Order: sequence, then C-alpha cells, then structure tokens
Amino acid sequence: MSKGLRAPVHFRTMFRNEDEFQAAVAHALRTRGHTVRREVRVRTGSRLDFLATKNGVRMGIEAKFGRGLERDLVKSERLARLPEVDKMYVCGPKAFMSEDVQALASQRGVGLVALRDDGRLEWLSQPRKLMPARLSLGGGYRYVIEPGEKATYNTTVFNSGDKAAVDIEVHMVIAPPFVARFPSKTRAKRDFLDGNDKWTNPLECDVRQGTKPGKYALLISMTAANLPREDEKAEYEIRG
Repeated sequence: MSKGLRAPVHFRTMFRNEDEFQAAVAHALRTRGHTVRREVRVRTGSRLDFLATKNGVRMGIEAKFGRGLERDLVKSERLARLPEVDKMYVCGPKAFMSEDVQALASQRGVGLVALRDDGRLEWLSQPRKLMPARLSLGGGYRYVIEPGEKATYNTTVFNSGDKAAVDIEVHMVIAPPFVARFPSKTRAKRDFLDGNDKWTNPLECDVRQGTKPGKYALLISMTAANLPREDEKAEYEIRG
C-alpha cells in the first residue's frame, strides 16, 4: 500500500442484525429504569425508534445498527424540536462512534449514546438544550371603518423559541357591533409552527349596519396545544 494511505477499518460487533441490536437497546434502557415504547409516530409523520421516559423526561432515540448514524443525526436534529420529546439522542454500537460521528452530533446539538458489546449503554454526549416554544401575537388593520364594512385584522404569529408550537388557532371573539356572516373567516388554524418561524393570516368580520359612531374594541385570541392563551385588542373607529 502506498505511503500515506490508510487501510480500511472493518468494525465488528456482537450484534448480528438490526432487530437484535434494537432489542438489546430496549433491554438496556429498561434495565436503567426507563419506560420504553418502540416505533412511536410523531406529528411530522416520522417514527421514533424509541421513546424512553424516566422521571418525567421523554427521550427520543434513533437506534442504528451499522452505518448511517450521520443520516440519523440530521433527522434527529429536526425531531428534537417536536413537543413530544424533551431530549433527542442517536444510538449505535460503540465501535461505530467515530470522531466524525461525535463531531457531527455536537454540531447538530443531538445527544449520542453507544451500546457496548457487553450490552450496557454509554452516554457519550448530551443534546443541546432547546428553548421552549414562545409565541407572540401581533397584526395590522385598517383603523377607521364604516357601518356595513368589513373589519379586518392581518394576524402575525411568531415563534421565538427553539421548540415547535402545535395546534395553533387565531380567532376573533365576536361581540356587538361586530358580526360574523362567514364564521370561517373569523378564525384560522395551523398544525405546526417551527422555532424562529412566523405565520401570517388575515381574519375578517362585518360591522353591523346602523352602528353608532365611536371607538369599539375587537378581541383577537391565539391558542396553542402546548402554550397558554394570548389575547390582543384591536380598536376600531366607526364613523357614520
């Protein structure tokens, strides 16, 4: 072999196939006191190889026997933002935990755990701590309107956290002099809003004919499955 060229490295482990490896991972987790579920579907349509829970902490784990840990690290970075998991790890045989794999795990912020040939887990690195989802509600609207016209509010929802917000709804709380001739236009829903992302959507209702001139407030509400409700007041001046 030419000088400077490195001979290929052949890794060998005690695990003969993927099923045997994953069974050993599940056993090792349960031995450490985790409640373990396998093939867990999450909101994005993906599946977690394992969802391991202990002391209220939910760990998602992608377990790969053999090559392909780099691909799972990229996938796990996305899965870590879901509310179904508190931490995200990739697990593989100890023999495959190369310097490149460990460097990529650090860069992607994903934890790394190795299954040793003796069947025990070795926690090599912890995942990056992600900030919880944090939604803010704002918007723009035409301030001056007349009876019989539409009151519009262009909502903007921004998630300033790292984790995703899910099952988000914005809606107008309809009360006189505002009326909802088409209720579907007074509310909007979104299943998923990733961290550091925003969503804009127009809402509208009508102003009742014969409304006396004056200033009237319209309540705009935002809810999400994993966050508290937030309300915003829009004040309109109705002129006759």
